[in-house]
Amino acid sequence: MPLTIQEIARETGLEESVLRFYESEYPDELPEKQLQGDRYVYERDAVAAFLGIDQRCQRQSGELAATIATGARYGRVIAVTSGKGGVGKTNLALNLAIELQRAGKLCLILDADMGMANIHLLAGILPRHDLGDLLSGEKNVEELIAEGPEGVGLIPGGSGTLTLADSNPRQRQLIIAALAEIERRADVILVDTGAGMGKGVRDFLAAADEVLFVLTPDITSLADAYGLLKAMQRAGGAKRPVYCLVNMAESLRQAADVASRFSTCAGQFLGVTVENIGYVLKDATVAAAVNRRVPLSVFRPESRAARNIANVAGALLHRQDPEVVLGSAFKRYLNMLGEGEGR
Repeated sequence: MPLTIQEIARETGLEESVLRFYESEYPDELPEKQLQGDRYVYERDAVAAFLGIDQRCQRQSGELAATIATGARYGRVIAVTSGKGGVGKTNLALNLAIELQRAGKLCLILDADMGMANIHLLAGILPRHDLGDLLSGEKNVEELIAEGPEGVGLIPGGSGTLTLADSNPRQRQLIIAALAEIERRADVILVDTGAGMGKGVRDFLAAADEVLFVLTPDITSLADAYGLLKAMQRAGGAKRPVYCLVNMAESLRQAADVASRFSTCAGQFLGVTVENIGYVLKDATVAAAVNRRVPLSVFRPESRAARNIANVAGALLHRQDPEVVLGSAFKRYLNMLGEGEGR
């Protein structure tokens, strides 16, 4: 009898997010999926195949832990971006941080939407300081960190601050240098970038270890995200892992179609590999959570969208590159800038 991915999760005891990750990473080791109605199913031998993959990955995880224990350890820096506003990027970044925190990772969010920062509103907190205080020299970066939901650390960007909106390269370098000082204090640092393709956005994309594009089925979302990816590729910043996530999808089929179009164009015309990291289906609970200034994953953790975000967090955790935690992303970027100035 064919099994859905949810039924396989119950039989194997593995999280659905883990199974989704194995689907994307090891498709050749799994039986072919079949479309049955509006859902995909596997034959029963997929249970043994998933368990075999999991056992091998567990051994590799042990090797990774040993590598980390013997050397310096830095946080994993993931930039969450979109190319355009209105795709739910900031809301997604906040709830993704909460799910990563629940998974045992000390998570920190930088609201890098210069001058139009609003992640603190979604988190339901009123921070005393923001990046403007760092640039003025009144506070150091550690003093900016506010405690958010579930213990997530939040560095506010400064809403309505003209100085930040018009930040110059030297000021952004100052912010990135400050972040390098705390890179060993967190397991994961999520950078919520601003909308558009400005230099302020591209600086943080270039500094990150990995980049996550948030898409929606809207054609303008795909066009703007592709434009930003093209700018990254020209600047040499698309060599790092690049993921895409489809938000506000009407169905799994629509999410898969949008992700496929984006990754296919990226590969065919830019030579960039984009991995589909997951999806978040449209859910009225999201708007209800925003109106109450309570993150969705706290307001309704059992909701469809919250479960989708938890699956994305699990997929990201299983994509850990052993070399990422052995070097500083922000220091690497600063060194790159220094070499550029020397030429």
